[in-house]
Amino acid sequence: MTSSYSLATFRHQGKPTPVIEVGRRYWPISAVAPELIPEESPRGLMQLFDDWAQSHARLARLAARLASEGAPGEINAPRKLEDILAPLLYPNKLIMLGANYLDHMQQDAGVADFEKATKIPVLFMKPPTTAIVGSGASVPFPVQTKKFDWEIELAVVIGQRATRLTMENAMDCVAGYTIGIDLSARDWQFHDKHLVKFDLFGGKAFDSSNPLGPCVVPADQINGGDLQMTLKVNGEVKQHARTSLMIWSIPEQLVAITEHVTLEPGDIVMTGTPSGVGLKTGTFLNPGDRMDASIEGIGDLVVQVQA
Repeated sequence: MTSSYSLATFRHQGKPTPVIEVGRRYWPISAVAPELIPEESPRGLMQLFDDWAQSHARLARLAARLASEGAPGEINAPRKLEDILAPLLYPNKLIMLGANYLDHMQQDAGVADFEKATKIPVLFMKPPTTAIVGSGASVPFPVQTKKFDWEIELAVVIGQRATRLTMENAMDCVAGYTIGIDLSARDWQFHDKHLVKFDLFGGKAFDSSNPLGPCVVPADQINGGDLQMTLKVNGEVKQHARTSLMIWSIPEQLVAITEHVTLEPGDIVMTGTPSGVGLKTGTFLNPGDRMDASIEGIGDLVVQVQA
């Protein structure tokens, strides 16, 4: 017998603590399965993805035991959002998909129609250790931009080393899913001083540009290809769509990525955003604004731009 579970990283007693969640109850993994993550492990949850198949099997059995019997060492969920850290600190790679929802292309980018068979996905990267942040007031307002925009995305967590994937085996390397927000400085993404007036590095790779969380849900517990996703700014719905609207599916993305780079355990792939970003309407984030990003089966990532 197994039970559903998720994985998170809390700030507990002043330090990052990998936890397992079962039925909205939380235990430090070092307290209930120290053989998986010892108390002083510097890699946190990343350690589980070195051999995800084995880790997942053991965690599923542990979750079943915790659901039926509980265990000593249980802790409360953090009272402060800032104590819900990004679950993975830090992946080796943070790979981004651009232009991957048809409604986003049609409504926000003005692309009326295209022949998918003649196109390839837009890929780029962010630096994980400086871009990834967790919940709460984790995002300073970037001084270099006046057009600070939001993009909710399903984030894929890789569970094994993979290169030259095929459509038949691509999903074998997916360990789980979490929620990401691809924050964007539109006036740097489209800057007149650039020779080609387009720069994904300046527009998207800045510090604290990629909130991630609140947890990782194993891939066999939800269907990443068809999940409801919603992003609100100050309580107003801005984006609302299903992941089934992706132009390139998750396996197609992984095949495309591994034509260029090898994926490693714990790597994150951000899968693109639907319509509803501020670029279309000229409505952008301000200091103090709150973003609530939710994806069905995963939870809610709540982030505030620092005032």
